[in-house]
Amino acid sequence: MRQLSYSIAFKIEVVNYAEKHGNRAAERHFGSPQTEKMILEWRKQRKDLIKADTSKKTLCSCAPKWPKIEEYVKNWIIDHRKNGIAVSMKMILIEARRLAIEMSITDFAGTTSWCKRLMRRNGLCLHTKTRIVHKLPREYERKIMEFHKYVINMRKKLCFEIGQLGNMDEVP
Repeated sequence: MRQLSYSIAFKIEVVNYAEKHGNRAAERHFGSPQTEKMILEWRKQRKDLIKADTSKKTLCSCAPKWPKIEEYVKNWIIDHRKNGIAVSMKMILIEARRLAIEMSITDFAGTTSWCKRLMRRNGLCLHTKTRIVHKLPREYERKIMEFHKYVINMRKKLCFEIGQLGNMDEVP
């Protein structure tokens, strides 16, 4: 049997109907497969359903188990990023574990899945440096030829050997 899911807006509509007409009437009105048991559960959750985002389907708030640790780590990540310091998942976990020990929290494991949930709850993501190569100018071949001609002319003018040429790259 396939499990169905319903939006919170639909659940609120069913609950409102059920409160006026009863659970069985709501079951008949909205049709199968909403069962009386489902409607009863939704009625128990009425307050939470009204507070929730109506576009979602579940009430899963994913509330943090250690909110103090999460708040500190979130601020720590933001501060490091403001100072131009790259933050990795490993760094986050080390800082969170250090803080848990400092706060005498013994049941904190500080796993990668905890870190991913922390990032998702706080709208953060891990940044990586891109390795995209810059595009060459449109006329790069012509410019290279001009540069070669310039070097050859300067070599003739100043009388130096090719072995005396050096290369100097731009340092980023």
